[in-house]
Amino acid sequence: MWFGEPARISDRVDFLGTHEICVHLVRGKDAVIVGGGMSYIAPELERQFSAMDLDTADVRYLIITHSHFDHCGAVPYLKRKFPNAEVLASAYAAEVLSKPKVIDIVASANREKMEQLGLQNEHRELGLEFDGIAVDRVVVDGEALDLGDGIEAQFIEAPGHSRCSMALYVPALRAMFPSDAAPCPLTDGRGFVIPSPQYDFAMYLESLRRLSEYDVEICAFEHHGVLVGAQGRAALRLGLDRTIRFRDYLVRQYEESGDIQEVAQKLASETRRKNELPFLSRELQATILMISVRKMLGS
Repeated sequence: MWFGEPARISDRVDFLGTHEICVHLVRGKDAVIVGGGMSYIAPELERQFSAMDLDTADVRYLIITHSHFDHCGAVPYLKRKFPNAEVLASAYAAEVLSKPKVIDIVASANREKMEQLGLQNEHRELGLEFDGIAVDRVVVDGEALDLGDGIEAQFIEAPGHSRCSMALYVPALRAMFPSDAAPCPLTDGRGFVIPSPQYDFAMYLESLRRLSEYDVEICAFEHHGVLVGAQGRAALRLGLDRTIRFRDYLVRQYEESGDIQEVAQKLASETRRKNELPFLSRELQATILMISVRKMLGS
């Protein structure tokens, strides 16, 4: 089953945010929010939190799975909403998010989206300006959070999409939160987007192989929703297969044309309708696609 819109996934897992920018709440005795989203989803989060039986003191952790602007822009809002929560991230994510240039880029991208949507009033009322993130605790591969009630969340280093990518696995729920370390569902839930190894393709492939070995019933992505049951069990294996087949397709295309730019442009035309993320400009999507194509072709 595919949940393409926010919903209660189980008595322990809630999919929050929006279709394209997803964050997830996992509850034991304590609760953890997985994913930092973008600031423009904060008004929706406000409505969702208001409808839930959730004490702000119950949320003990906010996890940044990686430092890209669409995965951390709402963290300052979430930290103000849940002041007792610790912000957790990998060491490299913490380093990146401390850089003034990165703070400016994240702030600009999030502010521009708010303005495009006409959310200036909400921006002021909720205090959504991105003013940086202080990571309270650095986490490493194999580290675990005891949430109580038999719920433990385990961190998995999953570099490749970015250098700082982390996934989270909850064994008692057979729930995986891979972030962008794996291809997420297409906007209609039928298949998966093209892989996005923006840092290193070999690492991306190895991370995906590792994630695909876990016993998964719930696969909760940070874009385009959650796959549950048979689809959840197959998601990471199919993502791995999609990645390998797509790389082979790119190699064939490049062998025919000998021009990476031409391969990337053709690919953009073929995939734009189903892969498009509304918070990314066409120009930025083209740039990201070119980076991923170059990484997969080893150039």
